[in-house]
Amino acid sequence: MKAEHQRGFSLVELVVVVAIMAALAGILTPVYLRYIEKTRIQRDESAAGEIFRAAEIVVYTGTYDVTGMVVVQFSSSGVTINSAIANQDEIEDLLKEHFGSNLQSIVPVSKKYKNKTYSITMLPPDEGATMPKLSGAWS
Repeated sequence: MKAEHQRGFSLVELVVVVAIMAALAGILTPVYLRYIEKTRIQRDESAAGEIFRAAEIVVYTGTYDVTGMVVVQFSSSGVTINSAIANQDEIEDLLKEHFGSNLQSIVPVSKKYKNKTYSITMLPPDEGATMPKLSGAWS
């Protein structure tokens, strides 16, 4: 005869609950991971766009006169500036002013862009033109 005040769950009930939770976790984990990766990709693309806009501001406001080729790169090494012209530090200071003080800490975080480099190329204006040419692309 059963006691009238029997409390608790049977082993079968506990196994059913654990099985349901495992199934939900199995379904939701990949969805969550895809969401996280999509967010990281958007962050990388946004950072590349912000770096490009900072370069545009520096060049198009006349703050810096591009007299030779300048390449700004966004990669796992952070944001770096490679220039054949003497005042590279001036470009770096202007980008830091627009983007933040520690350019090496800005790195791609998504699987899609982690091993890629976003390069922004600044070229002097063509003959008769007043504005330098800017282009950016992932490689």
